[in-house]
Amino acid sequence: MSLSVDRSHTMEIDALELVESCLTEAGWEFQRDEDDETLQCIANSKWGDMGGMFANRREPPAMHFSITLDVKPTETRRQAIAELVMMANERLWLGHFDYWAEEGVIIFRHALPMLDRVEPDTGEVRAVMAAGLDAVNMFVPAFNFVIWAGKTPREALEAALFETAGEA
Repeated sequence: MSLSVDRSHTMEIDALELVESCLTEAGWEFQRDEDDETLQCIANSKWGDMGGMFANRREPPAMHFSITLDVKPTETRRQAIAELVMMANERLWLGHFDYWAEEGVIIFRHALPMLDRVEPDTGEVRAVMAAGLDAVNMFVPAFNFVIWAGKTPREALEAALFETAGEA
């Protein structure tokens, strides 16, 4: 079985224009970088503004999306953060978290394969934006519980995902 990729599609279509329309519709601020293949944006989470990015890559053909969490991991909590990333990822339906220890950042990211096409569907862009924002809204408290309150990853996750039932 051959897994060849059709690269005959022309790149004259600007895939980031479609992303810009989705960002405008969602009310997210954005700006293109000088390379014209990267778009920086602001994801308005319930925990504050988080920096986002869409990047159009030719090799491999993909549209990459990421949100950098506005949390400040400490070196002393490195192992606990890595464990929490793994536990959080088990609960995500789209995308995943990464902990880049050298840079001291936690990011949510997802890539849309662009094999045999030049731009993603509007629904795909909206889905990754929604998945990223949902993940940030759900897990930022857990990361902060580990970093600042010294909770174990399990304690932090349970506290962040606690939901009340009924009325008080």
